[in-house]
Amino acid sequence: MISALLGLGSALGLGAADFMARFSARALGAPLNYAAVLLIGALATTIWLLAAGTELVWSPLGYTIAVAHGIAVAVMCILLYMGIARGPIAVVVPIVAAHPALVLVVNVLMGVRPSVAQWAAMATIIAGGVFIARSAVAEPDAPEAKSNRITVLIAIAACIAYVAIVLTGQAATPLIGAAQTMWIGRWAGLVFIAGVLLVQRVPLRIPAEWVPFVGLQAGLDTLGYIAFLVGSNSAAPYITMVVASAFSVVAVLLARLIVHEPVSKMQWAAIALIAGGTVVLSAT
Repeated sequence: MISALLGLGSALGLGAADFMARFSARALGAPLNYAAVLLIGALATTIWLLAAGTELVWSPLGYTIAVAHGIAVAVMCILLYMGIARGPIAVVVPIVAAHPALVLVVNVLMGVRPSVAQWAAMATIIAGGVFIARSAVAEPDAPEAKSNRITVLIAIAACIAYVAIVLTGQAATPLIGAAQTMWIGRWAGLVFIAGVLLVQRVPLRIPAEWVPFVGLQAGLDTLGYIAFLVGSNSAAPYITMVVASAFSVVAVLLARLIVHEPVSKMQWAAIALIAGGTVVLSAT
C-alpha cells in the first residue's frame, strides 16, 4: 500500500510541476525557471539527507557519474520546460515519457536480452510516440505546423536526455546510493545552469510576483522525486515505479481540465499506449 501511495505522490508531484512550467517557463524562460526550481530542490534534498542521517560514501567514479547525471537532468528539464512553454503539453510530455523504450534499446546494445513482454512494451511505446508526433504535424499547411515540428524536435531531444539520466543514475547508484546520487546531481545541475545563465547574461532574479508560484512548483517537483526515491527503496519498489510512470497522464489531464487544451482521440490513444508500455517495462 505504501509503495503505491509513494508512486501516486510522485506522479502527482512531477505531473503538476511539469504542468505549472507552462506558465512559469513562458514568463521567466526555461533556464531561469528550472534554475529556481533546482535551487529549492537542492536545498530541500540537503535538509532531507541531514535529517535522515544519510551516511555519505566516497567514490571518485561515483561522484563523477553523479555529476554527469545532474547535468543530464538539467539539460532534460530545460528542454522539457522549453517544449511545455511552446505547447501543446499533450504532445511534449508523452514524447518525453517514452524514454523507457530508448533505455531498453541501449540496454539491448549493451547485451541485455529482453523478454517478449518487454519487446512488446517497447514497440507499444514507440508506436505511441510516433502517433503523438504525427498528430502534432498532421496538417503540414496549418499555420502552427512549423512551430509544432520544432516542439516535437525539442521533446525528442528531451527524451534522449532522459535516457542519459536513467543510464547515469543506474551507474552511480550502486557506487554511492540513490539519495547521494540525487543530492550531488542536483547541485551539479544547478552549477551547470548557473553557467548557462551567465553565458546568456540573463539576470539571476525572479520577479516577486512569481516567487510563490515557482516555490510551489519547486516543492511539488522535489516531493515527486523524493517520493519516487523512497518508494524505490520500499518493500515493493516496482509498484512505485509503475504508478509514478503516470506523471505524463497527470500533466495532460491538468492541461485539459484547467486550461482546456484540446486533446484529440489519436493523442489520447497514443498517451494510453505510452503509459501502458511504460507500466509493463517498470514492472518487469
